[in-house]
Amino acid sequence: MSSTNSQIHISDLHAKIDHLERELRQTREFLARETHDSAAVSAELARTRAYAFAGAGGEESVAAAAESLARYGFCVIDNVIPTGEVDAIRDEIVAAQEQIADNIAAIRALKERGDLDPPQALAAATAHGVELRPVRRAGHPPKPPNDIVWMPQYAQHLAHPTVTAVARRVLDDHLRIAQLHPRNIATDQDGVPGGFGAPQYRGRADTREWHTDWPHDLSAYGRDDPNENVGCIRQPFPNVAMCLVMIWYLTDVDENSGGTWIVPGSHRDPRNPRGPHDNISVTAPIPGDMQVSAPKGSVYIQDSRCWHASAMHNPSGRARVAVVNRWCPWWLSVDDYAPGDRYSVNTICRPLSHAEFKALPADLQPLMRHLCPDERDTLQPQVLARAGAAGERNQAGFRQLEQDPDSLAQANAHIRVPVRPMD
Repeated sequence: MSSTNSQIHISDLHAKIDHLERELRQTREFLARETHDSAAVSAELARTRAYAFAGAGGEESVAAAAESLARYGFCVIDNVIPTGEVDAIRDEIVAAQEQIADNIAAIRALKERGDLDPPQALAAATAHGVELRPVRRAGHPPKPPNDIVWMPQYAQHLAHPTVTAVARRVLDDHLRIAQLHPRNIATDQDGVPGGFGAPQYRGRADTREWHTDWPHDLSAYGRDDPNENVGCIRQPFPNVAMCLVMIWYLTDVDENSGGTWIVPGSHRDPRNPRGPHDNISVTAPIPGDMQVSAPKGSVYIQDSRCWHASAMHNPSGRARVAVVNRWCPWWLSVDDYAPGDRYSVNTICRPLSHAEFKALPADLQPLMRHLCPDERDTLQPQVLARAGAAGERNQAGFRQLEQDPDSLAQANAHIRVPVRPMD
Protein backbone atom coordinates (compact mmCIF):
# COMPACT_ATOMS: atom_id res chain seq x y z
CA MET A 1 0.00 0.00 0.00
CA SER A 2 1.36 3.41 -0.91
CA SER A 3 2.00 6.09 1.65
CA THR A 4 -0.88 8.17 0.26
CA ASN A 5 -3.33 5.26 0.42
CA SER A 6 -2.15 4.47 3.95
CA GLN A 7 -2.82 8.04 5.06
CA ILE A 8 -6.31 7.91 3.51
CA HIS A 9 -6.97 4.59 5.23
CA ILE A 10 -5.87 5.98 8.61
CA SER A 11 -7.96 9.09 8.06
CA ASP A 12 -11.00 6.91 7.34
CA LEU A 13 -10.38 4.95 10.54
CA HIS A 14 -10.17 8.14 12.60
CA ALA A 15 -13.43 9.36 11.02
CA LYS A 16 -15.09 6.04 11.83
CA ILE A 17 -13.86 6.21 15.43
CA ASP A 18 -15.21 9.74 15.77
CA HIS A 19 -18.58 8.64 14.39
CA LEU A 20 -18.81 5.60 16.66
CA GLU A 21 -17.77 7.57 19.75
CA ARG A 22 -20.33 10.26 18.97
CA GLU A 23 -23.01 7.62 18.45
CA LEU A 24 -22.03 5.88 21.70
CA ARG A 25 -22.16 9.15 23.60
CA GLN A 26 -25.60 9.98 22.19
CA THR A 27 -26.86 6.49 23.04
CA ARG A 28 -25.61 6.78 26.61
CA GLU A 29 -27.26 10.17 26.99
CA PHE A 30 -30.55 8.78 25.66
CA LEU A 31 -30.31 5.79 28.00
CA ALA A 32 -29.61 8.08 30.96
CA ARG A 33 -32.63 10.23 30.14
CA GLU A 34 -34.88 7.21 29.78
CA THR A 35 -33.74 5.22 32.81
CA HIS A 36 -32.33 7.69 35.32
CA ASP A 37 -34.77 8.41 38.11
CA SER A 38 -32.87 10.41 40.70
CA ALA A 39 -35.63 10.00 43.27
CA ALA A 40 -35.51 6.21 42.89
CA VAL A 41 -31.71 6.17 43.17
CA SER A 42 -31.81 8.28 46.33
CA ALA A 43 -34.62 6.24 47.86
CA GLU A 44 -32.62 3.07 47.28
CA LEU A 45 -29.51 4.64 48.77
CA ALA A 46 -31.43 5.81 51.81
CA ARG A 47 -32.97 2.35 52.26
CA THR A 48 -29.82 0.27 51.80
CA ARG A 49 -27.11 2.71 52.98
CA ALA A 50 -25.00 1.47 50.06
CA TYR A 51 -22.83 4.56 50.59
CA ALA A 52 -21.65 3.31 54.02
CA PHE A 53 -18.58 1.18 54.72
CA ALA A 54 -16.86 -0.35 57.72
CA GLY A 55 -14.38 1.79 59.60
CA ALA A 56 -12.03 -1.15 59.99
CA GLY A 57 -12.72 -2.73 56.62
CA GLY A 58 -9.22 -2.43 55.23
CA GLU A 59 -8.31 -1.87 51.58
CA GLU A 60 -11.65 -3.19 50.32
CA SER A 61 -13.57 -0.56 52.28
CA VAL A 62 -11.17 2.17 51.14
CA ALA A 63 -11.67 1.24 47.48
CA ALA A 64 -15.45 1.01 47.86
CA ALA A 65 -15.64 4.35 49.67
CA ALA A 66 -13.59 6.01 46.94
CA GLU A 67 -15.90 4.50 44.32
CA SER A 68 -18.94 5.87 46.18
CA LEU A 69 -17.33 9.30 46.21
CA ALA A 70 -16.72 9.07 42.47
CA ARG A 71 -20.24 7.86 41.69
CA TYR A 72 -22.45 9.65 44.23
CA GLY A 73 -20.11 12.36 45.53
CA PHE A 74 -20.21 11.12 49.14
CA CYS A 75 -19.76 8.16 51.45
CA VAL A 76 -19.91 7.30 55.15
CA ILE A 77 -17.30 5.40 57.14
CA ASP A 78 -19.17 3.77 60.02
CA ASN A 79 -17.91 3.47 63.60
CA VAL A 80 -14.56 5.20 63.16
CA ILE A 81 -14.58 6.28 66.80
CA PRO A 82 -15.05 3.27 69.12
CA THR A 83 -18.50 3.13 70.72
CA GLY A 84 -17.09 3.29 74.23
CA GLU A 85 -15.37 6.64 73.54
CA VAL A 86 -18.05 8.48 71.56
CA ASP A 87 -20.06 9.95 74.42
CA ALA A 88 -17.00 11.38 76.18
CA ILE A 89 -15.83 12.98 72.93
CA ARG A 90 -19.34 14.33 72.31
CA ASP A 91 -19.21 16.07 75.68
CA GLU A 92 -15.74 17.38 74.84
CA ILE A 93 -17.05 18.88 71.58
CA VAL A 94 -20.00 20.55 73.32
CA ALA A 95 -17.64 22.09 75.87
CA ALA A 96 -15.18 23.06 73.13
CA GLN A 97 -17.87 24.94 71.23
CA GLU A 98 -18.56 27.04 74.33
CA GLN A 99 -14.84 27.71 74.91
CA ILE A 100 -14.33 28.70 71.28
CA ALA A 101 -17.36 31.00 71.34
CA ASP A 102 -16.14 32.68 74.55
CA ASN A 103 -12.70 33.27 73.04
CA ILE A 104 -14.19 34.70 69.84
CA ALA A 105 -16.40 37.03 71.87
CA ALA A 106 -13.35 38.25 73.81
CA ILE A 107 -11.45 38.84 70.56
CA ARG A 108 -14.32 40.89 69.16
CA ALA A 109 -14.51 42.96 72.33
CA LEU A 110 -10.79 43.75 72.15
CA LYS A 111 -11.02 44.63 68.48
CA GLU A 112 -13.99 46.96 69.04
CA ARG A 113 -11.95 48.80 71.68
CA GLY A 114 -9.06 49.13 69.25
CA ASP A 115 -6.75 46.95 71.35
CA LEU A 116 -5.90 44.54 68.54
CA ASP A 117 -4.18 46.94 66.20
CA PRO A 118 -1.02 45.37 64.77
CA PRO A 119 1.78 44.89 65.62
CA GLN A 120 0.73 44.81 69.29
CA ALA A 121 -2.15 42.38 68.75
CA LEU A 122 -0.48 39.30 70.22
CA ALA A 123 0.81 41.13 73.28
CA ALA A 124 -2.59 42.75 73.87
CA ALA A 125 -4.37 39.40 73.55
CA THR A 126 -2.02 37.76 76.03
CA ALA A 127 -2.45 40.62 78.49
CA HIS A 128 -6.24 40.17 78.41
CA GLY A 129 -6.22 36.36 78.54
CA VAL A 130 -7.38 36.07 74.92
CA GLU A 131 -6.09 33.26 72.73
CA LEU A 132 -4.46 34.39 69.45
CA ARG A 133 -1.66 32.73 67.50
CA PRO A 134 0.81 34.03 64.88
CA VAL A 135 0.39 32.69 61.36
CA ARG A 136 2.96 31.43 58.87
CA ARG A 137 2.26 34.11 56.25
CA ALA A 138 4.36 37.25 56.82
CA GLY A 139 2.30 40.40 57.15
CA HIS A 140 -0.96 38.60 57.88
CA PRO A 141 -2.74 39.19 61.22
CA PRO A 142 -2.82 36.53 63.94
CA LYS A 143 -5.78 34.20 64.25
CA PRO A 144 -7.54 32.31 67.04
CA PRO A 145 -5.88 28.96 67.76
CA ASN A 146 -6.94 25.95 65.76
CA ASP A 147 -10.06 24.45 67.30
CA ILE A 148 -8.29 21.10 67.69
CA VAL A 149 -6.55 22.49 70.80
CA TRP A 150 -9.89 22.32 72.62
CA MET A 151 -10.48 18.69 71.52
CA PRO A 152 -7.59 16.46 72.66
CA GLN A 153 -9.69 13.29 72.86
CA TYR A 154 -11.12 13.81 69.39
CA ALA A 155 -7.63 14.52 68.04
CA GLN A 156 -6.65 10.93 68.79
CA HIS A 157 -9.00 9.73 66.00
CA LEU A 158 -8.71 12.46 63.36
CA ALA A 159 -5.97 10.65 61.42
CA HIS A 160 -7.81 7.32 61.42
CA PRO A 161 -6.10 5.05 58.85
CA THR A 162 -9.26 4.28 56.85
CA VAL A 163 -10.27 7.94 56.68
CA THR A 164 -6.81 9.11 55.63
CA ALA A 165 -6.50 6.28 53.09
CA VAL A 166 -9.77 7.34 51.43
CA ALA A 167 -8.63 10.97 51.35
CA ARG A 168 -5.27 10.06 49.84
CA ARG A 169 -6.86 7.90 47.17
CA VAL A 170 -9.25 10.68 46.11
CA LEU A 171 -7.04 13.78 46.57
CA ASP A 172 -3.29 13.13 46.68
CA ASP A 173 -0.65 11.48 48.82
CA HIS A 174 0.20 14.67 50.72
CA LEU A 175 -2.83 15.98 52.61
CA ARG A 176 -3.62 19.10 54.61
CA ILE A 177 -6.48 19.66 57.03
CA ALA A 178 -7.32 23.26 56.19
CA GLN A 179 -10.35 23.84 58.41
CA LEU A 180 -11.78 22.28 61.55
CA HIS A 181 -14.63 23.39 63.80
CA PRO A 182 -17.67 22.07 65.72
CA ARG A 183 -20.97 22.10 63.84
CA ASN A 184 -23.78 21.36 66.23
CA ILE A 185 -27.47 21.52 65.26
CA ALA A 186 -29.97 22.56 67.92
CA THR A 187 -33.10 20.58 68.73
CA ASP A 188 -36.60 21.94 69.41
CA GLN A 189 -36.81 23.66 72.79
CA ASP A 190 -38.75 26.41 74.60
CA GLY A 191 -40.87 27.09 71.55
CA VAL A 192 -37.83 27.60 69.30
CA PRO A 193 -37.69 25.11 66.42
CA GLY A 194 -34.56 23.01 66.13
CA GLY A 195 -32.31 23.01 63.10
CA PHE A 196 -29.37 24.79 61.59
CA GLY A 197 -29.26 28.50 60.85
CA ALA A 198 -31.35 31.46 61.93
CA PRO A 199 -34.33 30.48 64.14
CA GLN A 200 -36.83 32.15 61.81
CA TYR A 201 -35.89 29.71 59.03
CA ARG A 202 -35.81 26.54 61.12
CA GLY A 203 -38.35 23.85 61.79
CA ARG A 204 -39.55 22.82 58.33
CA ALA A 205 -38.54 19.46 56.90
CA ASP A 206 -38.94 20.87 53.38
CA THR A 207 -36.48 23.76 53.83
CA ARG A 208 -32.88 23.66 52.65
CA GLU A 209 -29.86 25.92 52.25
CA TRP A 210 -28.17 24.35 49.23
CA HIS A 211 -24.56 25.19 48.57
CA THR A 212 -21.21 23.73 47.60
CA ASP A 213 -18.09 24.12 49.72
CA TRP A 214 -14.81 25.94 49.22
CA PRO A 215 -13.10 26.08 46.79
CA HIS A 216 -16.37 25.46 44.95
CA ASP A 217 -18.55 27.87 46.96
CA LEU A 218 -19.64 30.43 44.37
CA SER A 219 -20.42 33.13 46.95
CA ALA A 220 -16.84 32.68 48.23
CA TYR A 221 -18.09 33.53 51.75
CA GLY A 222 -17.23 37.21 51.24
CA ARG A 223 -19.38 37.85 48.14
CA ASP A 224 -18.12 41.07 46.51
CA ASP A 225 -16.08 42.25 49.51
CA PRO A 226 -12.43 42.12 48.37
CA ASN A 227 -11.22 41.90 51.97
CA GLU A 228 -13.29 38.84 52.82
CA ASN A 229 -13.76 37.04 49.51
CA VAL A 230 -11.83 33.77 49.56
CA GLY A 231 -11.92 33.05 45.85
CA CYS A 232 -13.72 30.27 44.02
CA ILE A 233 -13.36 27.96 41.04
CA ARG A 234 -15.47 29.30 38.18
CA GLN A 235 -18.29 27.38 36.55
CA PRO A 236 -18.35 24.84 35.08
CA PHE A 237 -16.12 23.20 37.66
CA PRO A 238 -13.25 21.02 36.39
CA ASN A 239 -13.93 17.32 36.80
CA VAL A 240 -11.40 16.82 39.59
CA ALA A 241 -11.82 16.49 43.35
CA MET A 242 -10.05 19.39 45.06
CA CYS A 243 -11.38 19.14 48.61
CA LEU A 244 -13.10 16.57 50.81
CA VAL A 245 -15.45 17.80 53.51
CA MET A 246 -15.77 15.48 56.49
CA ILE A 247 -18.45 15.59 59.17
CA TRP A 248 -17.67 13.50 62.24
CA TYR A 249 -21.00 12.62 63.86
CA LEU A 250 -20.90 12.35 67.66
CA THR A 251 -24.62 11.56 67.83
CA ASP A 252 -26.78 9.23 65.74
CA VAL A 253 -28.17 11.02 62.69
CA ASP A 254 -31.08 10.33 60.35
CA GLU A 255 -33.89 12.26 58.68
CA ASN A 256 -35.20 13.51 62.03
CA SER A 257 -31.97 14.16 63.90
CA GLY A 258 -29.71 16.35 61.80
CA GLY A 259 -28.65 14.07 58.95
CA THR A 260 -26.91 16.02 56.19
CA TRP A 261 -28.94 16.70 53.04
CA ILE A 262 -27.27 15.67 49.78
CA VAL A 263 -28.14 15.41 46.09
CA PRO A 264 -26.40 12.24 44.87
CA GLY A 265 -24.34 12.78 41.73
CA SER A 266 -24.48 16.57 41.94
CA HIS A 267 -20.68 16.83 42.05
CA ARG A 268 -20.68 16.10 38.30
CA ASP A 269 -23.48 18.52 37.40
CA PRO A 270 -22.33 21.73 35.65
CA ARG A 271 -25.01 23.76 37.41
CA ASN A 272 -24.85 25.08 40.97
CA PRO A 273 -27.53 26.07 43.51
CA ARG A 274 -25.93 29.51 43.82
CA GLY A 275 -25.18 29.78 40.11
CA PRO A 276 -26.41 33.21 38.94
CA HIS A 277 -27.85 31.73 35.73
CA ASP A 278 -28.92 28.24 36.88
CA ASN A 279 -32.45 29.05 38.14
CA ILE A 280 -32.18 26.94 41.32
CA SER A 281 -33.78 27.99 44.61
CA VAL A 282 -31.33 27.41 47.46
CA THR A 283 -34.15 26.97 50.02
CA ALA A 284 -36.39 24.52 48.14
CA PRO A 285 -36.17 20.72 47.91
CA ILE A 286 -34.53 19.25 44.80
CA PRO A 287 -35.89 16.03 43.25
CA GLY A 288 -33.72 13.16 44.37
CA ASP A 289 -32.35 14.83 47.50
CA MET A 290 -31.91 12.68 50.59
CA GLN A 291 -30.62 12.77 54.15
CA VAL A 292 -27.66 10.76 55.32
CA SER A 293 -28.08 8.36 58.21
CA ALA A 294 -25.20 7.14 60.37
CA PRO A 295 -24.51 5.84 63.87
CA LYS A 296 -22.58 8.05 66.24
CA GLY A 297 -18.84 7.76 65.79
CA SER A 298 -19.13 7.69 61.99
CA VAL A 299 -17.61 10.03 59.42
CA TYR A 300 -19.50 11.47 56.45
CA ILE A 301 -17.18 12.39 53.55
CA GLN A 302 -18.22 14.43 50.51
CA ASP A 303 -16.65 15.98 47.46
CA SER A 304 -16.78 19.76 47.94
CA ARG A 305 -18.62 20.10 44.61
CA CYS A 306 -21.69 18.27 45.98
CA TRP A 307 -24.94 20.14 46.49
CA HIS A 308 -25.65 19.72 50.18
CA ALA A 309 -27.25 21.41 53.19
CA SER A 310 -27.32 21.17 56.95
CA ALA A 311 -30.68 20.06 58.30
CA MET A 312 -32.93 22.99 59.17
CA HIS A 313 -35.17 20.78 61.28
CA ASN A 314 -34.28 18.58 64.25
CA PRO A 315 -37.28 17.33 66.25
CA SER A 316 -35.31 14.46 67.83
CA GLY A 317 -35.13 15.99 71.30
CA ARG A 318 -31.34 16.20 71.29
CA ALA A 319 -28.77 18.36 69.55
CA ARG A 320 -26.78 16.94 66.70
CA VAL A 321 -23.13 17.17 67.72
CA ALA A 322 -20.48 17.03 65.02
CA VAL A 323 -17.05 18.27 63.94
CA VAL A 324 -16.51 19.49 60.38
CA ASN A 325 -13.13 19.51 58.68
CA ARG A 326 -11.91 20.16 55.15
CA TRP A 327 -9.09 18.09 53.67
CA CYS A 328 -7.09 19.45 50.73
CA PRO A 329 -4.20 18.22 48.59
CA TRP A 330 -0.87 19.92 49.22
CA TRP A 331 -1.02 21.86 45.94
CA LEU A 332 -4.22 23.75 46.79
CA SER A 333 -3.43 27.21 48.13
CA VAL A 334 -5.23 27.84 51.40
CA ASP A 335 -2.97 30.27 53.26
CA ASP A 336 -4.23 33.44 51.57
CA TYR A 337 -7.82 32.89 52.68
CA ALA A 338 -9.53 36.30 53.03
CA PRO A 339 -6.35 38.25 53.88
CA GLY A 340 -8.32 41.25 55.12
CA ASP A 341 -10.84 39.21 57.10
CA ARG A 342 -11.66 39.95 60.73
CA TYR A 343 -9.82 38.04 63.44
CA SER A 344 -12.92 36.27 64.66
CA VAL A 345 -14.43 34.89 61.47
CA ASN A 346 -11.38 33.56 59.69
CA THR A 347 -11.71 29.82 60.21
CA ILE A 348 -9.31 28.54 57.55
CA CYS A 349 -5.84 27.44 58.65
CA ARG A 350 -6.21 28.58 62.24
CA PRO A 351 -2.67 28.15 63.57
CA LEU A 352 -0.98 26.14 66.28
CA SER A 353 1.85 27.08 68.59
CA HIS A 354 4.86 24.79 68.51
CA ALA A 355 3.91 23.24 71.84
CA GLU A 356 0.35 22.63 70.61
CA PHE A 357 1.64 21.06 67.41
CA LYS A 358 4.02 18.77 69.30
CA ALA A 359 1.15 17.68 71.57
CA LEU A 360 -0.82 16.31 68.60
CA PRO A 361 -0.76 12.56 67.94
CA ALA A 362 2.21 11.61 65.76
CA ASP A 363 0.00 10.40 62.89
CA LEU A 364 -1.93 13.69 62.88
CA GLN A 365 1.11 15.98 62.84
CA PRO A 366 1.88 15.62 59.09
CA LEU A 367 -1.70 16.70 58.26
CA MET A 368 -1.43 19.88 60.36
CA ARG A 369 2.25 20.83 60.06
CA HIS A 370 1.36 23.69 57.71
CA LEU A 371 -0.52 25.33 60.62
CA CYS A 372 2.57 25.77 62.79
CA PRO A 373 4.89 28.69 61.85
CA ASP A 374 7.76 27.05 63.74
CA GLU A 375 7.62 23.87 61.65
CA ARG A 376 9.04 23.50 58.16
CA ASP A 377 6.21 22.21 55.96
CA THR A 378 8.11 19.63 53.95
CA LEU A 379 6.54 17.31 51.40
CA GLN A 380 5.31 14.03 52.83
CA PRO A 381 7.20 10.79 52.06
CA GLN A 382 4.65 9.41 49.57
CA VAL A 383 5.11 12.43 47.29
CA LEU A 384 8.90 12.18 47.54
CA ALA A 385 8.78 8.46 46.72
CA ARG A 386 6.84 8.94 43.51
CA ALA A 387 9.12 11.84 42.53
CA GLY A 388 12.11 9.57 43.13
CA ALA A 389 10.59 6.91 40.86
CA ALA A 390 9.97 9.52 38.16
CA GLY A 391 13.57 10.68 38.48
CA GLU A 392 14.81 7.14 38.03
CA ARG A 393 12.71 6.75 34.88
CA ASN A 394 14.31 9.94 33.55
CA GLN A 395 17.81 8.70 34.31
CA ALA A 396 17.07 5.35 32.68
CA GLY A 397 16.36 7.14 29.40
CA PHE A 398 19.71 8.90 29.49
CA ARG A 399 21.53 5.67 30.37
CA GLN A 400 19.99 4.12 27.27
CA LEU A 401 21.13 7.12 25.24
CA GLU A 402 24.69 6.67 26.52
CA GLN A 403 24.88 2.87 26.28
CA ASP A 404 22.78 1.99 23.22
CA PRO A 405 21.85 5.11 21.24
CA ASP A 406 20.85 3.09 18.14
CA SER A 407 18.02 1.43 20.08
CA LEU A 408 16.24 4.75 20.66
CA ALA A 409 14.71 4.84 17.18
CA GLN A 410 12.22 2.09 18.14
CA ALA A 411 12.21 2.46 21.93
CA ASN A 412 8.81 4.18 21.96
CA ALA A 413 7.30 2.45 18.92
CA HIS A 414 4.65 0.85 21.15
CA ILE A 415 3.34 4.24 22.35
CA ARG A 416 0.23 5.62 20.64
CA VAL A 417 -1.42 8.84 21.84
CA PRO A 418 -4.98 9.21 20.49
CA VAL A 419 -6.29 12.68 19.68
CA ARG A 420 -9.72 12.62 21.25
CA PRO A 421 -12.69 14.32 19.59
CA MET A 422 -14.24 17.40 21.14
CA ASP A 423 -17.33 16.73 23.25
